[in-house]
Amino acid sequence: MLKIIAYLNETIKKEKNKVIFVLIMFIIGLIIGSLFTNFITSDDKNLLISQLEIYFNSIKKLSSDVFGLKVLKDELLNNGLQLFIIFALGISMIGLPVVIFILFFKGFMLGTTLSTMFLKYQLKGVIGAFLYIFPCLIINTLIYILMSFFAVHASVKFLKALLKKDNLNFKSFFGKYLLTFFICIILMSITCLLDAYLTPILLKLFTFIK
Repeated sequence: MLKIIAYLNETIKKEKNKVIFVLIMFIIGLIIGSLFTNFITSDDKNLLISQLEIYFNSIKKLSSDVFGLKVLKDELLNNGLQLFIIFALGISMIGLPVVIFILFFKGFMLGTTLSTMFLKYQLKGVIGAFLYIFPCLIINTLIYILMSFFAVHASVKFLKALLKKDNLNFKSFFGKYLLTFFICIILMSITCLLDAYLTPILLKLFTFIK
């Protein structure tokens, strides 16, 4: 375990440009998502607010669609599938644009959700936004950024090896890439557990704020 952590740390330090690239793509998505509500029609804004109100009404009741085992199962399936797709795209060598789009879209959706909270609750929305993203969504986002970085790194490595521009021990490299994927899955499972049982309770406290 210590070896794989050392490998992850060393790779991130050596490939800072790729890390920065992946972070920038997420941040661009986050910024565009945050500004999105400023450019849509009033009807579209009302639709977003309506969806947010439905979500918080479910939070107040801690209904099964936002709290509990059903949510945990759905989160595990959804996030597990997305991480697997990112992992598989890294092996494909031609999936880089899709990996970047998935990460960009993650940022966009987060930005849109947070800006809708501010639109609906104004200054009070800062508290709601904090409770919404802390701690599990922050960790979850970091997991996606980590997996996306290693998918980009793997894709470039495999492509260089294919073009004979880089000597690559495929078995060793793929084994480390696979271990990275499994670590991300384990961490993601923990965040899904928190998202199913902790986040709804924290957000329910937010609904009591007048």
